[in-house]
Formats: sequence, structure tokens, C-alpha cells
Amino acid sequence: MNLLLIRHAQSTNNLLYAQTGGSEGRSADPPLTPLGHEQARALADLAHTDAALRGLTHLYCSLTTRAVQTAAPLSAALGLPVQGLAHAHETQGLFLRDEAGVPQPVPGRTHAELLAENPALLWPADLAAEAAWEGGFEAEEHAAYLARAGRVLGELRAAHGPQDTVGLVTHGHFTQFLLRELISHGTAFFRVANTSTTLLTLPGPHDPPEFGPLVGWVNRHDHLSPEQVTV
Repeated sequence: MNLLLIRHAQSTNNLLYAQTGGSEGRSADPPLTPLGHEQARALADLAHTDAALRGLTHLYCSLTTRAVQTAAPLSAALGLPVQGLAHAHETQGLFLRDEAGVPQPVPGRTHAELLAENPALLWPADLAAEAAWEGGFEAEEHAAYLARAGRVLGELRAAHGPQDTVGLVTHGHFTQFLLRELISHGTAFFRVANTSTTLLTLPGPHDPPEFGPLVGWVNRHDHLSPEQVTV
């Protein structure tokens, strides 16, 4: 299948870090900034003319507020529902640090709350309809991130075939582990701007084992003007 990885638009935490170089005052589940909403709309506008975006057959997103908000204008432009993926969240999940600086888990939002951000959002079948997403908190451990990346990719591969082009709105750091899992390289780091896209064609079950993913591009963000580009 074709897999288009989409990093979420600028969040308030992204802006905080850009302004201060730190995370004091961060939100566990930050929304998009006004610029972030502009970036998401610009990506959706590109979908009217761009072959890769226009060719999406399925659209997924993590259950963080920023990913759900980013997917909203794109799903509207394409007329596609957005399937929530509980395991496609950013590394460490949702957390805040206590007075001692220790990360403490924070729950996510309910389907009803996230529908206010994106009316096309479908709730994962394995989550209770009325319950909040638990937030995905995990230890700061690369092996766990890589294992979760493998789980996400396995779920997508099991659900889709060569006729499908799947879009996944996910996160900057987690994208690194998705790509590392795909290319079997444990230290590569890829620059991905907010709302940038990365296109890969994944090998099928009958391809030779040495045949890896075909990389169409990484970090494409030509839908943004220079002043709209953020990381």
C-alpha cells in the first residue's frame, strides 16, 4: 500500500518551545495555534490539486487534539471519514511533570469532545464509546516507541492492500520511529515540519525480503509559504 505520513500542524507546545526553548507551561494535550489552523487549511487546499493527497482512500489520525484538528479540513476537502488510532500518538503520550519533574499520566478526551474538533472522527472499535482515551502514557524508552510503531504499521498493513493509499496524521518524534521501523535503521532522524508529508510505498507479502519501502519523498511542505513553515 501507499502510506502518506502527515505531521500535525503547529501546536501551542510547538510555539512555546520555539519562543522559549523549553517546555515550562506546556499542555498535556495542546490544541493548534492560529498558525497551525492556517497550515492545516493550506494542506487541505492542496488536496484539491495534488495527486497524492487527492488519491487518499483512507485517513487516520492519532487521538490527540492537535492531530484531530489537523485532520479536520483535510477530511472535509476529501470527503473522507477520519479513523482514530489509539496507538499513533506522540512518544510518551499525554503527561505533565509534577513538582519533582517526574512525568505523570494525563487522560485524553472522549469521542464526543473530539467530535467538536472534527465531526468526521470515527472512534477506535476497541475503545469504549463513552470513555475517554487513556492518553497513551509510556516510559521514555526507544524500544517501546519502536515496538509501538511496528504495531501501528502492522494494523495498517493488515487492513489495507495495494489498491489503498492511506494517510496518517501523527507526530514529529513518533514519525522517526515509524520510519526507523520501515527502513530497519535505529538511529536515522528525519526533519519533518508541521503538516509536512512523507510518502512511502510499502512492499507486499510476496515481495523479496530485501525489498524495502519505496520512498517517494520526506518532509514535503510546499503547500506552505516560507513564513508558515514551523517545526
